[in-house]
Amino acid sequence: MFINCPYCRTLVATDPVTDLPPTHCPQCMSLLRRDATVEDDDTAPLPIDLGDLLESRADDAAEEKATVRDAFREAADPDAPDDIANGIEAETPPSEDAFDDALDREEERGAEVVAPAVAEPAAGAAVPVAAAAVAPGNRRSRNAPSFVRGAGGTPASPRERWLPAIAAMLALLLGLQWLLADRARLAADPQWRPVLNAVCKALRCELPPWREPAAFTLLQRDVRQHPDIPGALRVSATFRNDARWSQPWPSLRLTLSDVNGRPAGERSFRAEEYLGGPPSQPELASGESATVAMDILEPAARIVAYDFSFR
Repeated sequence: MFINCPYCRTLVATDPVTDLPPTHCPQCMSLLRRDATVEDDDTAPLPIDLGDLLESRADDAAEEKATVRDAFREAADPDAPDDIANGIEAETPPSEDAFDDALDREEERGAEVVAPAVAEPAAGAAVPVAAAAVAPGNRRSRNAPSFVRGAGGTPASPRERWLPAIAAMLALLLGLQWLLADRARLAADPQWRPVLNAVCKALRCELPPWREPAAFTLLQRDVRQHPDIPGALRVSATFRNDARWSQPWPSLRLTLSDVNGRPAGERSFRAEEYLGGPPSQPELASGESATVAMDILEPAARIVAYDFSFR
């Protein structure tokens, strides 16, 4: 059985009994087994330093380039009459700049061929320091998480591009449905009512009226004997709606007490009764006031106290 060396990709035969690879690669002498380290085997050769290898290759290429350049210079020397003396027309040698460009292109092509030869180590194998230092740059981009990779993948389909917008629209519709379904309760909350007012103006829906009896303020009140009818009382008062929104007309509750402070009579009056007729509008707007004027029978003699409240 054979395995590939994770450093030079050479086929290495495994032990037929243990099915384990040798301690070091016979080609590049790199460590192949976890259970065997360089420290355990003093005679084991050190892994190849790829940095030194590349440096030596660069030196060899520079020497070869210098040698070929010298040869071209000798070929371009006009003092060399060999071909001319034999009657052979010599070809015009290429210029030194053109030669340098050709060598640069060859070096780039060679670098492209040499770079893939630096293989990635297998999972769990010991990585030499030099190999880690010259690892291919594209390995990081290939193994990097998807959110840091470059935008070179497959473009999203139109359906995928529309999914976020559709999800946001569905969430908005769900929230709107919840507002409309629970608007009776939310309309009684002063924080939610402005939102519901705006929504219902756009959708032409109705909100339950705002009810805040404590916001009705008495500006003036008076209860006295009727000037023309014996045993009757004339009641007059003025109140104002101090709530933020319009309110339906409240019920007016009048309590009469005798000289001892005991209630002698109590009754609630509708708007038609204390206004003297049906109101001109179904609700009393915020900041508006109304006048109460009505005559009632005196429930008992010696009525000396009275109290108004709104329901």
